[in-house]
Order: sequence, then structure tokens, then C-alpha cells
Amino acid sequence: MPDQLIHDRLQEKSIILMDGATGTELQRRGFELQSPGWSATAIREAPEILLSIHHNYVGAGAEILTTNTFRTHSRNLKETIWANDARQLTIDAVAIARQASNGLAYLAGSIAPLEDCYSPELTPSESELEAEHALMIENLLAAGVDFLLCETQITIREASILATLCQRSRAPFMISFTCGRDGKLLSGESLAEAVKSVMCFGPEAILVNCIPIDEVLPALQEIHKTAPEMVLGAQANTGRLVSNGTWESTEGEYPAVYAEFAMTWKEFGARLIGGCCGTGSQHIKFLNETVCVD
Repeated sequence: MPDQLIHDRLQEKSIILMDGATGTELQRRGFELQSPGWSATAIREAPEILLSIHHNYVGAGAEILTTNTFRTHSRNLKETIWANDARQLTIDAVAIARQASNGLAYLAGSIAPLEDCYSPELTPSESELEAEHALMIENLLAAGVDFLLCETQITIREASILATLCQRSRAPFMISFTCGRDGKLLSGESLAEAVKSVMCFGPEAILVNCIPIDEVLPALQEIHKTAPEMVLGAQANTGRLVSNGTWESTEGEYPAVYAEFAMTWKEFGARLIGGCCGTGSQHIKFLNETVCVD
């Protein structure tokens, strides 16, 4: 971890550069993602690739590395050969990120929705959400992450449960929502109401992630309107999922174009900027050389 706590770093006015994608970077390097246990498979079968991905992001200038724990909840592993290994897999994922960081970057403990990020209707019961996420938070903190990143949140119910548990843990945390151009989460709930549902628990920042680059600014504006004092952030995709379930690349796949859009996020007031699906170290490097320059 850097010398400053993440809370103190957020008090400064300069941009905090986050990393980019892990899953699509694994694919780009020839690793096949198999749901729902792809994070675990990568930790066990391709730790050197994970280490390289993290290391490349640090080399590109990232101040924050996101742990490869997007799919290491016990629920995600129950049909895999690692069904009883959730804690150790989480610890190992954090250790890989820490090795790559070499003390130069903060470690964000990734906590994803328990079910498919594009299927809010599959969100489990409150009791299961509480049990699974409480265990994940315990595992991440035991492994030594610097803060918790509850990302790709698509329902108010799950986001508010996570915020409650994070506050209870007394660890710094951030919440990142995934919404549409209409200002609604994939559940149909409004982004504004989602922000209100977590504000009282004291997140360090509220972000949006896993949305196309041209949908970020309206989302940031909606968050700011609801919570004007909140630190803002964004990690966008280089494409979008279309109605037939296929991936459609956009101009965001070009680092220079991605950076042009990111500059508008910075100008609006976003402090945390990185990338999500489709982005790589080349995007982060370009952001570091352009958007992060005062």
C-alpha cells in the first residue's frame, strides 16, 4: 500500500488512476473464461497471466489495482472443483495483486453481484446476500486489501446490503453502479434512488462502471445531482452488449478516443478514472499521459 490511506488520497484534488479490465484481458491473452468460476480458474491455472496483467497496469500508471475476486464467492464456486476454497482463492487473488503492486498501488477488493451482472431478476434472497457478502468482506479484509470496491451493482437491494456490511466492517469502501442511458439500473430502479440508498453508510466514492463511454457523463451528472459532495468515478467499457447478447465494439476501443471521453468526466469533476470491459494497459497508459496531466 502507498504511504497514504485511500481516504487521505481522496482528499487531494488530482486524478486517481484506476486499472482496467481483468476478464477481457485474460481472454485477450488466450485464457478461456468459463462462468461462473472464471476468477477461480484464473487464480489456480493462470496466476502468471494475472500477475502480468496487474503488473502492466502498475507500469501504465495505475494507482489502484482491483483484485481478481469478481467471482470468488462461495456461491460462484459451488459447481466447480474449488467449491470449498473461496477463502483461500480470495487470499491468493489479493496476494497476486500485492506482488504486482510492490507497494505502489492501492488494492481494491472487488465484490461483484452474486448473480449474473446483466440479470437483476436472479438476485438471491436478502439472507443469502448478507451471508455471502459478509464472508467475502471478511476474506478480503483478512487478505489485506486497502478498501472494498462493490462494483457493477444493478439492484438497490444488493447495493444497500453491501453498503450496510461494509460500514459494519469499518473498512473504507466504494460503490459502483451499472446503469443505462435512461438513468436506471438494469433492475429498472433509478440511479438517483440507488445513490440515496447507500449514501447514509458513508462510501468514500460512488462510481459507474461497465457502461459504454458515451453513457458515463449523464450518469455522473445524475449522481452529482443526488449527492453533490460525493467523490465521483468511472470505469467504462470499450463496447456495449447488444440485444442479441453479442458484444459490439465502439470507438472507445481506441485509447485516444477513450481518453477524450474521460477528459469530459474529469472536467465534470470525476476523480477516479479507469477502465472496464475491453480496456487494457494501453488505455490506462494513455489516460495517465493525458487525463492525469494537470
